Amino acid sequence: MDTHVEFMTLFLRHQAEVKAFIGSLVRDRHGRDDLLQEVALILWEKFPLYDPTRSFGAWARGIAAKQVMQRWEKTRRLPMPFAPQTIQALLDAFERTEASTSAPSAALERCMQDLPKESLQLLVLRYEQALSLGQIAQQVGRTLDAVHKTLSRLRARLKECVEQRLRAAGESYQ
Repeated sequence: MDTHVEFMTLFLRHQAEVKAFIGSLVRDRHGRDDLLQEVALILWEKFPLYDPTRSFGAWARGIAAKQVMQRWEKTRRLPMPFAPQTIQALLDAFERTEASTSAPSAALERCMQDLPKESLQLLVLRYEQALSLGQIAQQVGRTLDAVHKTLSRLRARLKECVEQRLRAAGESYQ
């Protein structure tokens, strides 16, 4: 998988939890959005340093925590709302939560690796680029109905694959 696709796959999978982590520390909606964008850029720049044996979510949240603390130190208009130990406790809590959902994520990632390139392209267009079915149909030169049916079959295929992998590993599908 090319680096850009790998980064986007990992970032989009963990974006909501990184945003939630930032939101647990920063109450201002605009500030949260600005920090998420900063964190995304830093993650992209530092992605070559990412160790794939570690959790991407934990790595991203660690960088987010550093950015939040740097933002607090820069502004200094208000006292730092949380001690560094509190931020570490939040990181630990997110880590425990992520560990409980990592088996389905790992199974899905493995199932996606087994998909043909054309199928993966449809999923990227729909879920990473958030294109409408009509836009996808136009881009890949298929009818709207064909795109809809193909995506429905892909979702069913992935669901079955994930369930099989989890059963084989003794895990349950949530």
